[in-house]
This record gives sequence, structure tokens and C-alpha cells, in this order.
Amino acid sequence: MGRNIFRDAGFKNVDFSVFKNFKFTERFNAQFRAEFFNLFNRPILANPFGSVNGYAGGSDPSASSTFGCGCTTPDIAAGNPLVGLGDARTIQLGLKLLF
Repeated sequence: MGRNIFRDAGFKNVDFSVFKNFKFTERFNAQFRAEFFNLFNRPILANPFGSVNGYAGGSDPSASSTFGCGCTTPDIAAGNPLVGLGDARTIQLGLKLLF
């Protein structure tokens, strides 16, 4: 099999943000935000993990590995385990004070 022979429909990810500004005085403002990541909760899978050199000294090489597993999401594979592509629907609320 060659490299990149598998095709998919691609990523379908919709993020949405809404905010409301509040003005208390001329100098003091606040902004309330609601941000929705993966709004429609569509599954987004990464490419299967294909590293065969994941052996670490002192570990059991006969233990099950993640070779061929499509169990990661793109941002986790890139080192971002927080909010990102591939996560289930996530809602983030925030309050920003401006002065």
C-alpha cells in the first residue's frame, strides 16, 4: 500500500461565538462571551497512528500498542490536549473586564 491512499470526506467543523457588551461607566466595560466548539458535534478522526518505533526502554514490548489506531484527534496528536479539533462539543463561557 502506498502513502495517503485512504480518502475521506474531510473535516466538517463548525465553531460559533456570541458576545454581549455591557457599559457601566465611560471607563469600565464588560464583555460576556459564549463560544461553542464543534457546534454540531460531528466526529473528527485523525489519521491512524503509524509509528512502529514507540518502544521505550524498560517497558514491555509485548504489551498492546497504538499502532494503526485511529484513536487520536488532530490537536491531541499535535500536543494540544485542551479545546481543539476532534473534541466533542465544547462550550466555553467568559467574562472580560475592560477598564
